[in-house]
Amino acid sequence: MRRDFELGSEDVRALDALGLSWEAIRSGPSRWILIHNHPVPTGYTSSSATVAIRMDTYPPGQIDMAYFDPPLARVDGKAINNLSALAIDGRTFQQWSRHYAWRSGVDTLATHLRRVRGWLTHEFRKR
Repeated sequence: MRRDFELGSEDVRALDALGLSWEAIRSGPSRWILIHNHPVPTGYTSSSATVAIRMDTYPPGQIDMAYFDPPLARVDGKAINNLSALAIDGRTFQQWSRHYAWRSGVDTLATHLRRVRGWLTHEFRKR
C-alpha cells in the first residue's frame, strides 16, 4: 500500500481501526486517501467500494465529499442526487457532492468517514 504523504497519528489510528487496506497517494496535484473494500449498505448495486477522500487542505482545512469506485447505484432504480465523475489515479470515481459545516478543531478524518457512512445510509430515507 502506498504512503506518498504522512498523516497525523490520530488519522492513521482511525484508518487502521476500519480493518481495511488503505493508501495515501498523490494523483495529479491532489493528495488522496483510498480505502479499499469499504462496505456499502444493502440496497446499492455493489456491496463494497474503494472510497477516496481528497486531503488537499486537511489539516487544518476541511474535508468534504466522497468518491466511489465502482460507481454506486440504488437497486430500486431511484436516482442519487449530485453525482459526477472524477479521474483519480487512472480510475474513474463517482463523486458524491455533499457539503457540511466543518468544525475546525473538532472534525477530523474520522468524523468525516462517519458522515460518509451516514450519507450512504441516509440515501434510503429519501422518497
